[in-house]
Amino acid sequence: MALTQETSYQEPLLEISGLKTVFPTDDGIVNAVNDVSFSIARGQTVGVVGESGCGKSITGLSLLQLVPSPGRIEAGEILFYRNSDANPLDIVQVPPKSDLIRQIRGNEIAIIFQEPMTSLNPVYTVGDQIAEAVALHEQVDKKIARERAIEMLVRVGIPAPSQRVDEYPHQLSGGMRQRVMIAMALCCSPSLLIADEPTTALDVTIQAQVLGLMQELQAEIGMAIMLITHDLGVIADLADEVVVMYAGRVVERGTVDDIFYNPLHPYTQGLLKSIPVLGRTVQKTLPSIPGTVPHPLALPTGCSFQPRCPERIPECEQMPELEIINGNGDNDTHVVRCWLHADS
Repeated sequence: MALTQETSYQEPLLEISGLKTVFPTDDGIVNAVNDVSFSIARGQTVGVVGESGCGKSITGLSLLQLVPSPGRIEAGEILFYRNSDANPLDIVQVPPKSDLIRQIRGNEIAIIFQEPMTSLNPVYTVGDQIAEAVALHEQVDKKIARERAIEMLVRVGIPAPSQRVDEYPHQLSGGMRQRVMIAMALCCSPSLLIADEPTTALDVTIQAQVLGLMQELQAEIGMAIMLITHDLGVIADLADEVVVMYAGRVVERGTVDDIFYNPLHPYTQGLLKSIPVLGRTVQKTLPSIPGTVPHPLALPTGCSFQPRCPERIPECEQMPELEIINGNGDNDTHVVRCWLHADS
């Protein structure tokens, strides 16, 4: 969705509240995701942005109980409204190896991982891998599953699908492998697609094709998208709402217009200033955020961003709460975790 285009999404799909995902290590507990809260409505695209290591991908994996060992969800709720049921399912309470979570994965909530070559099985044809997902969730025979696989390859724009269905991942280009991943993710028409850096390592032409394809299929089947990326240009083009994360926490959340036209957190402002813009007056160096992301076992006291913040004040030695900047009581459209906007 382009900037300034407003759409209202009323029906809830996923509500994340106080999510905390930790990784025990010999040196201490890593709080990879720390008190994260946001929601996704049906048909909505929510972008999750931030530097590497800020907790974006672990948040996505937590939604499907796929946090790698020894990581675990320690607190919070992930309420999933299945088929518009009045009573949502708390995914946090579902055992990671249960039949219920297996039914949800791929069928109701699907995920596209960052690198398709490591996500696709190299010893099976792409058709077999798509057909397996169809057969698992829809309980159809192999012939029908294969036909569905070919149909999905057609829908994602892969040429000569009847031929490609019998090829192996290494025989396809990076763009085609990513399209296969999208075909696998969407073969059961999920309610939510988690797209984790879906255009990583693709050239700009293929990136545009893949993102356009996701938009087309979203409009076709009405799914919501959680778009995890560091590319703010992609967020500006596709997202309805944006969640900005830093050191495992949400530091700002708002509509795409809020974030791009009225960024409040110094970290968000720094990210936006660092974007190259065509036609901008030539500068010697592109603006950047000083310093580096802190080690998760050595986070500074108070606000995690304060050692790098150009506007830090004494209060930053204490952790700020999320402050509502704009809201109507039922829907907080713009919130920020920063002392500069406390009680505003």
